[in-house]
Amino acid sequence: MLPVAATARIGAAMARLHARHSPGPALLAAFGKLLREAAEAVEGFGADPPGNAHFVRTRVKRLQSLSRLVPAARKWRASFLPPLRELKDLFAPTRDATIIRWLAEKYAPGEAEHLAAPPAPDLVRARQLVVEADGLLSGYSGWDAVAWDDVVGRAARTYRAARRARKAAALPRATDADFHKWRRHVKHLLYQCEYLGECAPLARMTRRVDKLGDVLGRIQDICMAEHWLAAQRGLAVPSELPRSKEILRCRALQLGGALLASKPREFKKTLCGERPTNAREPRKIRREGSRATA
Repeated sequence: MLPVAATARIGAAMARLHARHSPGPALLAAFGKLLREAAEAVEGFGADPPGNAHFVRTRVKRLQSLSRLVPAARKWRASFLPPLRELKDLFAPTRDATIIRWLAEKYAPGEAEHLAAPPAPDLVRARQLVVEADGLLSGYSGWDAVAWDDVVGRAARTYRAARRARKAAALPRATDADFHKWRRHVKHLLYQCEYLGECAPLARMTRRVDKLGDVLGRIQDICMAEHWLAAQRGLAVPSELPRSKEILRCRALQLGGALLASKPREFKKTLCGERPTNAREPRKIRREGSRATA
């Protein structure tokens, strides 16, 4: 009888082989798992509303990101994504209330106790949307026709989009919206790397994408704090927030410049198991009043 560790390694190797040689069925299995997890969080919503709202939304975001890997499926995505979007939006008020309470506790002590509770999400509708999305998964007939090269090509598009979004964020007059857009593309890249890492050497890259996403998330937290404080009577935006945001912006550009320095074709080589050529060192960039190495 094989040791547990050896059995686990063999199981992981078989999963990688299945994902490469049967990418469509492997994607279908991943979709199904995410939908089941979302359904479980909907059923257990009352036990931890903030936690389960966040969990449902992250499962949906992963489903949205992985749907981009399915080739020649524009019509299917046009049907599959709307119920996912509605499902995510059902839990947005709970998410927003959690964030506002956190902001109030941090920047306006005593105000949190006066905040109204968010409306309860329509859990009946949420269950219906999960069932609808599951039916669209099983009703799609193209899973067996999905080829690994097609999945790789779709992932390279996501990588390319993240590179382009970083270039826009690196401009001297980049706005909060530019960084938020970059963050969305980085999130798509992260979720796809997490999935594709089961069949390609992406562990290090996934960690780096996750680190970049964390910095961009902290920037978004500051933006939300600035907007919330500006809308409150008698509350001023602390001077350290804009300074912290600029420091984090430079840090994100530095991390993103190193992470996304390679061309999309080099990323494709990595996904195909080839050794990519060494990426050139990213050039230095300047931002208003700041200096960062991209």
